[in-house]
Amino acid sequence: MNLIPCTLTAVFLLTSIALLLLFRLNPFSIVENPLKKRRLILAGTKLKITERIVLHFATLFRQTRCSKKKFLILLIVSASGGFLAGLLLFTNAGLAAVMAACVLPAPYFYLTVKSSAAAREEIEGLENTMSIITNAYAGNDDIIRAVELYVEEKNRYIPVHLRTPTPFDEFVSEIRLINPNVEHGLYRLSAKIKNHYFSEWVKTLILCHQDRRLKFALFPIVKAMNDAKSMQVESDGMMVRVWRDYLLTAGLMFSIIPMMRFANKEWFFLLTHTAVGKLLIILMMVTALATAFYVMKATKPSNR
Repeated sequence: MNLIPCTLTAVFLLTSIALLLLFRLNPFSIVENPLKKRRLILAGTKLKITERIVLHFATLFRQTRCSKKKFLILLIVSASGGFLAGLLLFTNAGLAAVMAACVLPAPYFYLTVKSSAAAREEIEGLENTMSIITNAYAGNDDIIRAVELYVEEKNRYIPVHLRTPTPFDEFVSEIRLINPNVEHGLYRLSAKIKNHYFSEWVKTLILCHQDRRLKFALFPIVKAMNDAKSMQVESDGMMVRVWRDYLLTAGLMFSIIPMMRFANKEWFFLLTHTAVGKLLIILMMVTALATAFYVMKATKPSNR
């Protein structure tokens, strides 16, 4: 009976470690890169960890058109389905609870994969957007006004009730109505669109806010975006294949357990009712969860 709390604690710790690795967080980091520290001094304060997580989920919900309520329902259904599947598979409440905890991130994985289509659409129009804003900024030396000109041009022929807010619309609204800190607003804008070239472009804009002579460094970044569009199509195809292979491998790994239930009941009993057998099953489930986070990180959409 004492094994269940220990296993749940182990699953919680391993899940926490997986999340830290996913978001590239190091709680023990003390020494900071001096060049990175200098850039932050010039460019302004970066976003807090909690703010980055909130923006990440907000972007995910926007790209997949999923509300917070729907996501919560998906989490409940995922946990309930995992628990019922664990009961049918293992006939053990403790192992079923561990399985429910391991399949809890399934809706997040699903939305991440689903967001690739929306991310690809954003990339297709992102080069043109960056080019318009860059040209406007080169002419007026005003970042906010340059983004405003793009937003006005984009919404000129669209009725108000049909307009879909974009991160650039939100940037202008936040700067004008909420927080006038341009550097902080640009960091928030960068966090909403996960693209390597766009992140570099935003970082250069932040430096241009301190020194306008750097504005001509924006044009090479915009030119490099042309290659990113074709790379994104290849990345989407690779992501589908990798997830398909991963799910097939995980399914084959866990299919051994119900086969053993019908083929050899004694072995099935040892696997599901002894400490060593339970530990082996828990290790399998935690490994599947950790590899799922790794696959998601390796196939992250729009990360180039």
